[in-house]
Amino acid sequence: MGKEIFDLKGKVAVVTGGGSGLGQVFCEAMAEFGADVVCVGRTEEKLKETVAKIRPYGHRTLAISADVTKQAEIERMVNQTVRELGAIDIFFANAGIREKSFVMIHEKPVADWDDVMDADLRSVFLQMRAVFPVMMKQKSGSFITTSSAGGVWPLAQDRWVYTQTAYATAKAGLIMLTKAAARQYGPFGIRVNTICPGYHRTPLTPANEVASLEKMISKLLPLGRPGMPEEIKGLAVWLASGASSFVTGQIFIEDGGYLA
Repeated sequence: MGKEIFDLKGKVAVVTGGGSGLGQVFCEAMAEFGADVVCVGRTEEKLKETVAKIRPYGHRTLAISADVTKQAEIERMVNQTVRELGAIDIFFANAGIREKSFVMIHEKPVADWDDVMDADLRSVFLQMRAVFPVMMKQKSGSFITTSSAGGVWPLAQDRWVYTQTAYATAKAGLIMLTKAAARQYGPFGIRVNTICPGYHRTPLTPANEVASLEKMISKLLPLGRPGMPEEIKGLAVWLASGASSFVTGQIFIEDGGYLA
C-alpha cells in the first residue's frame, strides 16, 4: 500500500456548505485527489465560484442549490446526485451557521437558539436520513460531519466566543449523533466521523471581530497563530479515503492545540 490509499478517483463526494469557508476547501481537496464533486449551498453565485476553482482538475462537478434545513430540498439534492453521477461515496455534512446574538443564556432570543439548532444539528440528522440509504445499497461510504472544538469544551476568554451557547450545544449534539450513526451503520460498511475545527479564518467570522479575535486566539494556541482554511485538507482527504478504512465513530480535533 502506497500513496494510492489516498486516491479518490471514481468516487463521488458531496459537500454541503460548499460555497465558502471550510466547505469550499473540502470541495477543492476532494477534486485534487481525484473525486467527482457535488457542491451544495444556498447561494448560487458562491457555488459557481467553487465550481470554477475545482473544474480545472478535470473531474465531473455539479452545483446544487439547496437549503439543508429543509427535508424536501435535501432529498432532491440526493436524488439529483445519484441520478446524474450514480453514487454518493463521500458526504461532508458541513453546512452550518453561528448565532446572531452573542449574549448570555437568560438574554438569548429563543428564535436565535432554534435557528442554530435547526441549521447545525437537525439538518445533519435530515442529511443522514437521506444519504445513508444510498450508502447502504452500495455497502460502503464515508460520512463526515463538521462539529467544532467548541462542541468538545466550552470556549472562553472573549465574550463573542463564550456566549455562543447554542452553537456549542448543537456541535456537542452533533458529536453524539455521529457516534450513534457510526454504531448503527458500521455493519453496512459506512464509516461516520467528525472533524472538530478550532478557529480558521473564514467568512463566518464577523469582519469587525477578526483582528481582535485572532489576537486573542493567537495567545491561547500553542502554535501561536490562527488556522488557515487549507490546513484542514489533509484530514479531510484522510477521512474520505481508504487511508482511514478502519476508522469510524471518532472525533478529530484540528485546533492548533487549544484543547491540548
